[in-house]
Amino acid sequence: LEFRRVLFRSLQFLYFIGGPLPPMESPLDILTVWEALKQQIAVEGTLTEATMQDMNSLFQKLLPNALEIIDKGFIHKVVAECGRILYIVKGKSQAQYVCFGSYCACQYFQNSVVSGESLFCKHILAIQIRELLCPQLEATVVSNADFSSYVTTPIITSNNRSPVRRRMP
Repeated sequence: LEFRRVLFRSLQFLYFIGGPLPPMESPLDILTVWEALKQQIAVEGTLTEATMQDMNSLFQKLLPNALEIIDKGFIHKVVAECGRILYIVKGKSQAQYVCFGSYCACQYFQNSVVSGESLFCKHILAIQIRELLCPQLEATVVSNADFSSYVTTPIITSNNRSPVRRRMP
């Protein structure tokens, strides 16, 4: 019942009323609206001004950085022979993070997402937007053994910065 109430309220703003979204009451509210927006973006195949405004209402601090990651082509998709997928995403500091599923190796994810303060980091948001706009993102296919090395490589930290993984090919 709660899910339907939130979804209905979100869809009212997205499709009927327009304008900026109201303040979200909980992570469930944000996630519900994001799922509706993802469906809308997938259907439209582009980011309209309205969807950009709605995304900005949801992800004010993360969206500009996520869009910059997409614009600069900093997302690299790696697919194992068995079909498992991970992404290597370059950040502003040239650090590169391994992301898979809804997990990212960045410090923001460890501090803000794991604690429940945020649903995503900019890297995961960028991946989700990029996959919506271009599901055929070019990928590097690797053996299952090589794929597991991406996941199990120890994190290297330098100069008290965020964790750094391997460099992009």
